[in-house]
Amino acid sequence: MAWKILSALAAVCLAGSAFFAWKNQERLKNERAREEYTKKNLTSVQEHKKAADEAKTKHTTALAEANKELEKAKADATDLATKVQEKEQELAQAKTNLEGVSKVVKELQAKIDEAGDIKKLMATIKDLEAKKKEAEGALANQNQRFASAQETVKNLTDSVKAAEEREARGRKGIVEPDFTAKVAQPFNEWGFVVLSKGNGAGVFANADLEVKRGQDVIGKLKVRNVEQATSVADIVPGSMAKDQVIRSGDLVVAAAVPVKAPATTAPTAPPTAPAATPGAPAAPSSDPFGAPAGGMAPAAPAASDPFGAAPAGGMAPAAPAAPASDPFGAAPAPAPAAGAGTPASPSTADPFGAPPAKP
Repeated sequence: MAWKILSALAAVCLAGSAFFAWKNQERLKNERAREEYTKKNLTSVQEHKKAADEAKTKHTTALAEANKELEKAKADATDLATKVQEKEQELAQAKTNLEGVSKVVKELQAKIDEAGDIKKLMATIKDLEAKKKEAEGALANQNQRFASAQETVKNLTDSVKAAEEREARGRKGIVEPDFTAKVAQPFNEWGFVVLSKGNGAGVFANADLEVKRGQDVIGKLKVRNVEQATSVADIVPGSMAKDQVIRSGDLVVAAAVPVKAPATTAPTAPPTAPAATPGAPAAPSSDPFGAPAGGMAPAAPAASDPFGAAPAGGMAPAAPAAPASDPFGAAPAPAPAAGAGTPASPSTADPFGAPPAKP
């Protein structure tokens, strides 16, 4: 009888060992999956950081060039103003000379009337008349140069004013009133869209835009990242109806009224993901950056978007990370169930937003 009990205990221990070995294998697979996902996520973040640094360098270079052009235009305007003043002085001198010549002609005419040698006086008069015509021609030439200089000064002044306005709009993030673009690719679930135009077409960071469909404004955007031919804009929370989404090809125009920052609301805990059913097919992933699905529960939205975009319009904001938490914005542990008598266990969520292990 004792050997039967011992055999049963040994069988139970063996089965328990096999079960724990199988669980350890599953955990090892999950840990490897987490490590691979972490490496991919780190590479993606580094690439985005590199792109952001390049865009910042381009914007800084463009701003420095614009400042140089502005300073050059101001220097040219100052030089032209000096030249205009010199031309005005030359014109006044030419007028004075003309008046002197006219006075001399009158005096000579009086002398002719008093003199007796008409032929000699006529020759002198002709000479003086030729000098008068030459002086008049010089005066007309000076007048023409003066008018040309004034027009040049006006054009340069207008150019300087336009450059200053462009610089002011660039600092404030305001696009041209007649600016238009298209939505190249929407990511409504992540709260941002990709536009078909960049800084080469007049897009600035922090610019306020509106999405129109027909004659109706369906949402508001705020530009976050700008490149040469494309840009990324966040969907302003609360600017869209709950049943409304942005589609590819929607028209984007300058905002009629600057977008104000929405009032902060109390954060809510993210919903607990449903457990995966063994043997069920894996749901397709909606993450545009390729987070693995594999039938596992999706990660919290706050840690999935590498840009840190706000949620789509009408959704509650994600819960903020606890102090001294992971810098990549890992989702906090779910709140304990109502009426639970025991405190919540410490969070074991991966700091890089990897999918949780299978139960």
